[in-house]
Amino acid sequence: MPATFQILPDLNLVYVRYTGMMRVDDSLKAFGAYAQHPDARPGQRHLIDLSRITDMERDFVQIMQLQAHKGAELAMRESETLMVYFANTPLSLRAAALARNGWSASQGVIAIVQETEAAALAALGLAGASFEALFEDTMRGTS
Repeated sequence: MPATFQILPDLNLVYVRYTGMMRVDDSLKAFGAYAQHPDARPGQRHLIDLSRITDMERDFVQIMQLQAHKGAELAMRESETLMVYFANTPLSLRAAALARNGWSASQGVIAIVQETEAAALAALGLAGASFEALFEDTMRGTS
């Protein structure tokens, strides 16, 4: 599936990765699965990795409807959600900007875009230079 997520409860973090073609339907399925996951919690920080997308759907009405749906779900949780988009290519930067601009403060979402893994992790208050190192450290801590 082009949109996957992993919840790291000890870090209060949801890692979302898009690969290939970024589609609204895939986003809806992934977000729906996340919302139903037993480890999903209000206020979890989200790290959205867009570095592996090769194209994106351009149905902007459908994209805004997706953002509205996700915003309504997150707003019901009554806590702010930090969304950090990692984008390091012209295409992923466009996708991140579109996603970031789809959020409003009234939805309880703070959305920012970072162009390096280290900057994305720092924005989340996490140490490390790469996502791989973060996952390795997390796995070491749970074994």
